[in-house]
Parts: sequence; structure tokens; C-alpha cells
Amino acid sequence: MTWEFSSPLTLLGEWRDRTDEAELHELLLLGFTVDLPFLEKTLIPTARALGARVTVIGDAGQGLYDPVDVRMAGRAYFHGLAACRGSFHPKLALLIGAHEAVAAIGSGNPTMAGWGYNDELWTVLRGHENDAPEPFRELSRWLAALAGPVSVPQYAAELLKEISARLAEFAVASRPARVLHNLDTGLLGQLPGGPIDELNLCAPFIDQGGRALARIVEHFAPSRVVLGVQKRWSSYDGDAILKSLAGSNTEVRLLAEQQPRHGKLLEWRTGDEWTALTGSANLTAAALLDSVANGGNCELGILATVPSPLLPEGTAVSVTHLRGRRTVRPVEGRPGLLVLGALLTGTGLLQVTLAHPYEVDVAVEVSPDGSPGSWTRIGTVSAGRTSQEFAVPEFAGAVVRIVDPQAGGRTESPPVFVVHPARCARRQADENRPRLRHEYTEEEIFTNEEMARRFRYDLLRLTDLGAEHRSVQPARAAAPSEQTSAVHDRYAAYLDECERTIGRPLTLKLFGGTAAPDLTLGPRWGLTAEAVVDDEAPDDPDGDSGENGPPKMSLDRKREWRLWTVRAVDRTVPDGREPAPMMLRLLVARLFVQLLAHGVWELDDDSWREPLALLTASLVPRAEDEVPDEAVQHVTAVTAVCMGLLLDGASLTGGKPGDLLAADIWEVVKERVAGAETELAEDLLIPPRLPHATVLSRSGWERLLDLARSDDPIALITAELEDEELRLEADHGIYRVTGRFTNPVPVAARVATLLGDHLETALVLAVTGGRWTFVAWCRPLLVVAGSRAMWPGWRVYRLPPSGTPAARLTGSEGPPRIGLVAGPVPLGRTPPPDALELLERVGTDPADLLRRFHGHGT
Repeated sequence: MTWEFSSPLTLLGEWRDRTDEAELHELLLLGFTVDLPFLEKTLIPTARALGARVTVIGDAGQGLYDPVDVRMAGRAYFHGLAACRGSFHPKLALLIGAHEAVAAIGSGNPTMAGWGYNDELWTVLRGHENDAPEPFRELSRWLAALAGPVSVPQYAAELLKEISARLAEFAVASRPARVLHNLDTGLLGQLPGGPIDELNLCAPFIDQGGRALARIVEHFAPSRVVLGVQKRWSSYDGDAILKSLAGSNTEVRLLAEQQPRHGKLLEWRTGDEWTALTGSANLTAAALLDSVANGGNCELGILATVPSPLLPEGTAVSVTHLRGRRTVRPVEGRPGLLVLGALLTGTGLLQVTLAHPYEVDVAVEVSPDGSPGSWTRIGTVSAGRTSQEFAVPEFAGAVVRIVDPQAGGRTESPPVFVVHPARCARRQADENRPRLRHEYTEEEIFTNEEMARRFRYDLLRLTDLGAEHRSVQPARAAAPSEQTSAVHDRYAAYLDECERTIGRPLTLKLFGGTAAPDLTLGPRWGLTAEAVVDDEAPDDPDGDSGENGPPKMSLDRKREWRLWTVRAVDRTVPDGREPAPMMLRLLVARLFVQLLAHGVWELDDDSWREPLALLTASLVPRAEDEVPDEAVQHVTAVTAVCMGLLLDGASLTGGKPGDLLAADIWEVVKERVAGAETELAEDLLIPPRLPHATVLSRSGWERLLDLARSDDPIALITAELEDEELRLEADHGIYRVTGRFTNPVPVAARVATLLGDHLETALVLAVTGGRWTFVAWCRPLLVVAGSRAMWPGWRVYRLPPSGTPAARLTGSEGPPRIGLVAGPVPLGRTPPPDALELLERVGTDPADLLRRFHGHGT
């Protein structure tokens, strides 16, 4: 335990210069006034380089900074404010690593003056996980309890509890000192009473009424009192001091004034033993006599024996030397409005916390940097509430304040900075991991040929390096902070990981949704731009589509993109090997959709279907992908768009290669597609603005969702037929088909075949222009009846196991004879026995059927 060192910067420098290169996990700073620009220049970069999660908390009414000078708050470190009825006044620097911890409790605020120019007094405690001082346990308890009597934002309360729990894990083996605080009881009441031989007192602020001094002398009953003051720089009322110390043997020690003495000291001697209380408490009632619960300041101190007195040397004078002298400085009132913190949650909501509820609604304003004229009102916190969430776009480094609308905006709070949890988290990622070399935008990728080439090469390089990286890196269990941190936002952490790998612009395209800010500089660009393009127009070899529309690609560029897309899919979804991370699969899928909209493939070129099908199936998240639920929503939207494109020109019930491919992928992704959200797919529902574009229309999207969400297996067939202008309706057990066709026989046979995959017995009546055909299909029996214009009378066929009505009845100019069991039997007579048995089994009366047939002409 030591009592002298320059500042907590010394402790951080010692940790940085350790030969064992130990990581620093936590750095907690508490203070009354906090100078964030100073910390960002001197402490934050070093602490973050050591791997630390940094938390800085100060008094809500203080702050030695202009928000325009703050760059990293909320992005590189957690920043929050605290409020109580008195001042939030503790000074603490706590460093925790994997096996060691260092705590500095003292008098210096985390400012340039407190850590550099002032003469401060610190007590430093050091401990190992198997050999720690008892004050670690007491400090841990105080941190855990702090957020009760003191108001802090919820994320700060959770951080304090996590740090408390970590400190509590250190095994206590010695008791060199005690940590004292005043959350529930005043500090003076926790000190041993007198009588004592000598009492030394020193602080930059002394009660101007003298109440604290009088109570201190009464408590200790000292034989001698020494009061250290700086004649000009200490804040005191000489007459009040004379009154408080009347009757005591008192010496005033005038301390040198080369620099402000900001240390707080209350020490006493009994016999030859000196004991000292150091820390944050001035010689005031709010600091020493009152508890936080009773309206006092929030203070933190260390009580320990010391080998010699800590009061500096000076010039001894009589206490009467202070008579008539008053250096009490005016105290500025606390702002009427106080906001404690602002947190950007994983769902994109801005959570704003006030110091306490107000009697009126207060308006919340945000700014990108806090500069004049940059504030925008986003909503209000209702009277009586202390927190509110607002739906706003994500903005890096934004500043938040509250104002009183009834005061015309003239009454405002000191600003706070929006906290992005993942950005502030302990740096655990491997900085050598693969990443794109440039933060590409989609505009660059599709409009700048040179940038497109760089991107194509860069992404393939990233997938190759990623595969190598995963093969040599063992599976890493989540770090304790990632598993247990209450402020660890899994979605925000995932977004942070994506940004570090593929860059912020592309991450926003993948996961930003409709609320994402437009980061594109210059004119807006996109395939949804209003333009009219002639689908038959030839490709523009210069890649220029005109003034209003999106740029077209040259034939060479289209060929390059086609070749690259196949390679990209092969790299991200390799056959028989671990796929690339979901962010890369999703990125390639999104680009694939846009390439189809750019007309990269000719309309009669279906070579894109197989790679898109493979990619679409890979978008179903696996447990190994560890994709947060919020991100899954975006993945699902892209999955649905890809599935919709695979259905373009294909049938889920057809037999062509494209049909079979789409049907296979449909079985894999149908459940995912059913949960797709339209607003997340908006920018991929692209109008066909360019020649040869293959796109998913909004109506196609809606039909896709209806199809996926329907529990009726017949809905799929109904949708398929609608695309062919055929209408399928259920009519008392018989499925009636109408539409634009001339021959009802193959239509009835095909629909019966489709329904037969879902129904034990399919009854189909196809009607057009007074002609009709009825088919009853229950494997292996096929019953057919037709009007005079078609195949009149009843016929019964027995089909082999692989046979279908479509195969048996299609392609023949007349009724086939292969497999015929009975018939033809005129319609007016009793159907053949097999037909009669089949109809009766499904509850259908042949006479009733004839009446229905008669309605369509016989």
C-alpha cells in the first residue's frame, strides 16, 4: 500500500510497461469533474490498446469539456453520469487484469489539474487473485451498492455490478486498511472516537459555517489540533474556523502555494501511532457528517495506519491569523435539468435516462457533435418518468441533452454521449483476422469499374484467408465478459464484428434496415431510381444509362461479374467444407440479387439458378453461425428475395430442371420465408429498370409470403395455376378448374396429379367453353368422364406405381387404351363398378355428379 504517486496515469504506464505483457480487462474511473478530451488524449488509447473495457462516471452537474471536443465517448469507452441530493464526489481509479488488480482511492478528479497540476493525495492498493487486501472486498461491496442511493443509468449500474463481482473473486489475505463510504452512514461516525493526542486536518474546502470542524473536534477530543491551509487557495471562512476551534489548542499551518493543495486528509495520533483517513471528503458537513441517503455527498475514503504524518510541512501561525479572512468561492448552482446517460440498444432504440422525474414533460434533443445549430428534437420524456426509449437512426458519437419546452428551450441539461455497447466492450478480437482492405460502398461497387475489380479480388481474398484463419484457430469459448456481461449487447457486438470485417457501409446495407442513415456522399444512387429503360435497348458499351437511370454495364463487365459470382458462391459455400461466416454469405447473396437486376445474365441464360439456389439454402442460420435474432431477421428477408427469384419462370410442381431446383430449395427455406418482414426487403424489390433484368416484384413478394405462410398444401397449387391464368376452386369436394384453355382433358389430368400428392382422392372438373372433363384419382385407379365434345362416357384405368393422370391422359388425340379396366359407359348409365366404388368411398353420388355435369353441357 502506498500513498504517493503522480496520478492513475502512472498506474496505467506501469501496466503498459510490464514485461509479461498482461492484458488489462477493466479500467474504472470515478470522479466529480471529468475532463473527457484530456482522458482521450492521455489514457483511453493506452487502456484500449491493453484490451481494457473503460468506464468513466462523473457528477451529472459537472464536466470540463465542450461536446465538440469529445471524439471517443460512447464508442471507445462507456461514459455515464451520476446524481444524488449532494454531489457525486468519489475519486477512484480501478484497474483489473486476469490475475491482478490495482485500486487508487484519493482526491484527484480525472482532469488535467487533478492528475497533473494539483498536489493530490492517493492511496494505492495492489492485490493478486490469491493474495488481495481486505479493502478489495469492501470496495467490491460499495460498487455493488452504489447504484441504489445514487442515480446512474441502467447500463452504468450493470457495469458497476459486473466490476464489483470481478473484484470479489480476489481471495482476501491481509487487512492493511479499510474502505469507508457514506452511502448509509456519515464518515465521521465510522471513525474511532477520542480522546487522542494530536489531530491534523487539511482540505481545499472547509465548511464556511464551521459545523464540520466543530463536530470533528467534539468527536476526537484532541489535545492538539493542526489545521493546514493555503492562505489564498484554500476555501474557508476564518471567523467560522475561529468559532469552531474555540477552546482547542490549535495551530494553523500555512502551506506553500507553489501549486494548489487538493488532497483531503484527516489524521490523528494516539501515542506513537498515526492513523489517516484519505480520499475524497472535504472538511464539510456534506462530506463527513451526512450520508448519501440523508442528502450528503457521495464520498469514498481509505482508513489506514501510516508510518508518519501525511500533513505537509509549512509555517506555523496562530489561529487568530485567519480572523476576518474569507476566501469562500461562490458555488454555482446545479443545472435544473440533468440527463445521466443515453444507450443505443441492439434493437436500434435510444434509451435516455434522467437524473430524476420532472413535473413537466422534457424534450430530448440529439446532435452529431453538440455544435450550435445542430440539435434535433426526437421526442419527449413524460412528466414523472426517468427513462424513455426513442426510435432513431444509428449515429456514431451522437450527443444527447434535454430541454424544458416551457422555457422556450433556454433551460437545458449538460450533454451526454450515446453509448454503443459493442464498441466500448473489452477488445478481445484477433486484430490479425482477415478483413476487407477498403470500406467499399455499393455505389462504388456498381458504378466504379476499377473499384469493382478491387472489391471482387478483395472479397475472394477475404474468403480464402478466412478459411485458413478458421482452420488454424481453435474454437474459442466466449470470454467471461461476453458470456455474463449484462451490458454486452449481442447484436451490437455482432454488428461491430461485421464492421471490422467488411466495413461500416456494407454492414449498414446488410443490417441497417429502413432506419439506416444514408452515408453515401454525393448524389443518391440505386437500382430503384426513377428511370424508364427500353428492355430491348442494346447494352451501352460505355456503361452509361443516361442522366436519370442507374448505370448499365458493358458486356465485358457483365462477363466478369458472372464469372466472379460463381467463384464467390463456391468460396463462401464450398462443397463439403465449412461455409464462410454468415455476413459474407449474406453479402454475396445481396450482391447476387442486384446483379440479376442489372441484367448480368441474359433472359434465356439460367446458369445463375444453381449457384443462387446453393447460396439461398446456406442462408438458413446454423447454431455454429451464432447469428443474433435481430440479424436473423435481415438474413431471412434476403433469403425470401432469393427464393422469389428462383421461382421466377419456375414451377414448384413442374418437372424441368429449374422447377426441381426451386422445389428442393423451397423445402429448405419455406419456414424461414414465412417469417420474412417486408420492410427489411424493400431495397431488394427492384423495378425492372435495366435490360434483361431479373427481379422480384412487390406483387411477387406478396404472393411468395402468402404461399409460405399458408398451412393449406393446396395453396401452392392454386398459386401456381394463377400464374398460368387458371382458377382453382373447391366445390363440395370437387376441385373446379376454369380459365383460358381449349382442351380440358390435360388440364384436369395435370391438376389431379398435383392434388394427388396431397390428397388421398383427388376429384377434378375442368371446364371451358361448354366442354368439360372429370377426373377422379386414387392410386392406382383413375376414373375419367367427359362431355360429348371430348371423351364421352365413363372410363376406368389402373395405373402402375409410377404412373400419374398427367402421364396417362396427356399427349393422346383420343382416349388411351393402355391400362383401361372398364368403359366407355354412357353418362346416363351406372358407372363401372370400380368407378362407383371409388365415388361412394369419398361420399360422392354419381347422380349428383351428372346434375353438375349437365350444368356445363353434356
